[in-house]
Amino acid sequence: MSDKKEVNRFVELAAINVGQNIEKKGRFNYLSWSFAVAELMRLDPMASWEFHEPQHFGQTMMVSCTLTAFDKPVYMWLPVIDHQNKAIKNPDAMAVNKAMMRCLVKAIAAHGLGLYIYAGEDLPDAKDVNANNIQNPPPPQSLTNDRFNNALEAVKAGSYDVGLLLDTTKFALTSEQEAALREYQDAS
Repeated sequence: MSDKKEVNRFVELAAINVGQNIEKKGRFNYLSWSFAVAELMRLDPMASWEFHEPQHFGQTMMVSCTLTAFDKPVYMWLPVIDHQNKAIKNPDAMAVNKAMMRCLVKAIAAHGLGLYIYAGEDLPDAKDVNANNIQNPPPPQSLTNDRFNNALEAVKAGSYDVGLLLDTTKFALTSEQEAALREYQDAS
């Protein structure tokens, strides 16, 4: 399959509004695996996935899978975590099963569907910042336009807090990005 066709499929999947199918558990948003698989299979009925042997890290575990859709394999991994995104020690079969399905959804997101849900997940929570970082905070992070646009889409979908984007201690936005945020706030 050509690169142009793959990009078009990514754009097609990324354009699907998954907002009505987002489930909130604790302070995190999730996309149901059944919805994600249904949407993917609608566009690529030949899509397939394979789960790999879980990897152990001390008493915790990491699951992984390879999803092939539109002739493009994507390898994704995910720790077995609880509702607070903390690794579970000695996870039972149910926790491993749930992590495997979340891992599959994450791989589908890498193909475009619901990717904006993950915008900002790699950013630390305020409670995770230790005393040393409070005394010497890191400089604000510049956001690429793509990452900013993904975060703004997540704000519009209700899965990301606009206040986090406005926090000048975390993000150094360009004047165009600030204007886009003001325009969004004025419209809502």
